[in-house]
Amino acid sequence: MSPVATEMQPAGAPPTAGPDRRHPTRTIGHQHGVWIALALLVLANVVLTDDFLTLSTLQVNLTQMATIVIAAMGMTMIMATGGIDLSVGSLMAIAGAASGYLLLSDTTVFGGGWSGVLLIVAVGMLAAALFGSFNGFLVAHLRIQAIVATLVLLIAGRGIARLMTNGRLFTFDNPELLLLGRGQIAGLPIQALIMVAVVVVTLVLVRLTTFGRYVIATGGNERSAHLAGVPVRRVKYLVYTIGGALAGLAGLLSVAVNGTVDAANLGLGIEFPVIAAVAIGGTRLTGGNARVLGTLGGAALMQLLAYTLIRHDIPKEVANLVQAAVIVAAVAMQRRKRV
Repeated sequence: MSPVATEMQPAGAPPTAGPDRRHPTRTIGHQHGVWIALALLVLANVVLTDDFLTLSTLQVNLTQMATIVIAAMGMTMIMATGGIDLSVGSLMAIAGAASGYLLLSDTTVFGGGWSGVLLIVAVGMLAAALFGSFNGFLVAHLRIQAIVATLVLLIAGRGIARLMTNGRLFTFDNPELLLLGRGQIAGLPIQALIMVAVVVVTLVLVRLTTFGRYVIATGGNERSAHLAGVPVRRVKYLVYTIGGALAGLAGLLSVAVNGTVDAANLGLGIEFPVIAAVAIGGTRLTGGNARVLGTLGGAALMQLLAYTLIRHDIPKEVANLVQAAVIVAAVAMQRRKRV
C-alpha cells in the first residue's frame, strides 16, 4: 500500500477521477475554492467594512473560530473514515463538568498554579475522550451507524454533564485558566495559538503517519482496507477517541473564555458549524480524504461571513440563509468533483 498525503487510493477501490486537464479552472475551484472564497470575502471587507484592517478585528475573529477549528480537527478525521459525530457539543459540556470538580476544589493539592491548570485540562480532555471512545465502540464494534450512535450521546451526554454539576452554573477565578482563554502573546489570543498547534499536529498525523494513511484507507474502501491489513475497527475507535479529546479541549477553552461552567449551554449547537467547516473545507461526507487545511479555511470562511453580516446589520434570519447557501454550494461542488 503506497503512502499518499491526504487522498490514498486503497487496493481494490474504484478509481477516483484525476485532475480535469480539460477544465483547469474547475479543478482549481474544487481544490482551493474555500481559500478563493475567503480571499474574496476579505477583499470585500477591506473595501466595505470600516476598521476591518485592525488588530482588534483579527483578535475577535480568531477567538470566535478557535474552538470550532479545534473540534473540527477531530471531526475531519472522523469524517475521513466515513463517519460523523453529532455529540461534539455534549462532549464539550462533559469536559467542562468534569474539570469543574477540580475548579471548585483546592487544586494546590496537585501543585497549584500551572500544574493545577494542566491537571484540570487533562481531566476534562480525558473525560471527553472516554465518552468519545464510547462512540467508537458503538460504531466500530457494534456496527451501529455513526449518525445513530453519536445521536445517543448528543441526547444523553448533556444530561450526564448536568448531573455532574447538579444542574448548577458556577463561576471561577483561576487566573491561569482564565489566561488560557483571555490572554494574548504578541497581540494574538493564546487560544488561537493553541488552535494553530492543534492544526499542525493534526496535519502531521494525517499526512505523515501510518495511522493517517489507515484513516484515509478506511474511509476510501473499508472492505479493501481490511483485506489489505488495515485494523479498521481500531482506526474507527481511535478517531472517535481523538475527536472526543479535542472536543474536550474546545470545551475547556470556552470555559476559560467565559469564566463559567454551564453544562446546559456549553457547546450547545456547535455540531453544525463544526460539520459545516469540515464539509466546506473539502473533506467528503462519505470519507476517503481528509483536508485538514481546508477545514481551517472552511471555519475561517464561516466565521468571517458571520462577522461581515453582523457588521452590516443583516438580520439574523437572512444571515442564516446565506450561511446555509454557502454550505449547500460547497457540498454541491464536492458531488460535481466526484462525477
